[in-house]
Amino acid sequence: MLVFLDTEYTGLGQPEPKLLSLALVPANGLREFYAELADGEGWTHDDCSDFVRQEVLPLMKGGECLVTRIELRERLRTWFASMPESVQVACDSETDYRFLKAILANCWPDNLEKRYFDLRPIVDTTIFDRAVQCYYAEDRPMHNALADAQAYSLGWLAWTDAHRQGEGKN
Repeated sequence: MLVFLDTEYTGLGQPEPKLLSLALVPANGLREFYAELADGEGWTHDDCSDFVRQEVLPLMKGGECLVTRIELRERLRTWFASMPESVQVACDSETDYRFLKAILANCWPDNLEKRYFDLRPIVDTTIFDRAVQCYYAEDRPMHNALADAQAYSLGWLAWTDAHRQGEGKN
């Protein structure tokens, strides 16, 4: 089963960005996962780029979504263990996958494949992009890890449906 991963972190292009939030959305849309690391759990407000301070931090949910790094690892392991079959992560960035690998470290779930499905070859196709852009709304904003992972899932479904029907040339 494909599971769409997205993360938010302290800044694009930083030599060592720090994880802020992580979301996983299965292709079937069930059992979504979302968590945020609290300020001080590996990152601080000062670590964030201006863009992240203006566009990403205001979209973080806080409250029960806030976890420590140790809680994040344990919640991820529990979440993957609840999945009924073999899981492969799909994402549009190796950075996202590196964050997942770093959190899971030596506690890699048995049902999680060790390689990710790279979405980069299809994210710029008209079909995928249109589905993703149509998903975003005020309550599902771009640059929130959960909304982005949900959007990628819908983009993937639109792209695969078009290819099954022979329409997916671009």
